[in-house]
Amino acid sequence: MIQRYLGRLPLLLAFLLISTSPYSLAFDEEEEARIIEKLNRISSGEMTIEMVEPSEAEGVYIVTMGSREYYIYSHGDYILVGDLYDTVRQVDVGQERANKTIAQAISEVPESEMIMMGEPLEKHVTVFTDTDCFYCQKFHAEVEVLQSQGIQVRYLMFPRSGIGTESYFEAVSVWCSDDQADAMTVAKAGGVVEPAECDNPVADQYEFGQLIGIRGTPTIILQNGKVINGYAPPDVLVAESG
Repeated sequence: MIQRYLGRLPLLLAFLLISTSPYSLAFDEEEEARIIEKLNRISSGEMTIEMVEPSEAEGVYIVTMGSREYYIYSHGDYILVGDLYDTVRQVDVGQERANKTIAQAISEVPESEMIMMGEPLEKHVTVFTDTDCFYCQKFHAEVEVLQSQGIQVRYLMFPRSGIGTESYFEAVSVWCSDDQADAMTVAKAGGVVEPAECDNPVADQYEFGQLIGIRGTPTIILQNGKVINGYAPPDVLVAESG
C-alpha cells in the first residue's frame, strides 16, 4: 500500500532539496535565522517553517512550509514573496522543482497500486484522476487514442472533494470492482458503478497526492519525468513523451 511509501517521502524530499540546490553548502545560517524571524514576525508565529535554502538567484531564498515552497527576497526590514522565473530557459523555477518532486515520487509507486488501462505498451503516463472531474472524463474518453500511439494510461485516485465524500466512495467502488478499467470507464461516462468495498489505497493515494503537491486533476506525469497540470490532448502527450 502507498501508506508504506509515505513514510519514506520526507527522505525523498530532503534528497531533492539538497540535490537541486548547488548553493546549499554556502548558505549563511545567520541569514536563515533572520528570514525565519521575519516570517514569524509577520505571521505571529503561525507559520511552520521546515527549511530555508538559497535559490539559483543571488539574495533569493526558498522557504519550505508543508508541501509548498515559496521564493523570498529579504533585505533590511523588508521581505518579498513571489515566483522565480529563469528568463533564459523561460521556465518557472518553482514549478520545475515541484515537478521533479512529483516525478521522482511517482517512480517509487508500484504498478500494483495503480489502475492500468489496457496492456503494457512501449510508453506510459501516470495520471492523478477524479471520476467526477470534467477534464478527467474528457481525458479518459481519449485513452484508446493514446493506446493506439503506444502509450498506456496508469491511474492514481485523487477524489478532489476529499476522503469520505461521494467522489471518494465512487473511487473506492471503482478500485474494488472485478474489472477496474471497465468500472473507471463507466464512472467517467456518468454511469453507475456497483458499490463495493475492499482493502484499497484510495485514501492513501489522495493523501500522497496532497503531500507531493498535487493541486488538481488531471495531473499527468510522463514517463520522461515531465508533469502536465491539467488536461492535454493526445497529440500533445505523444509529442511531449518523445
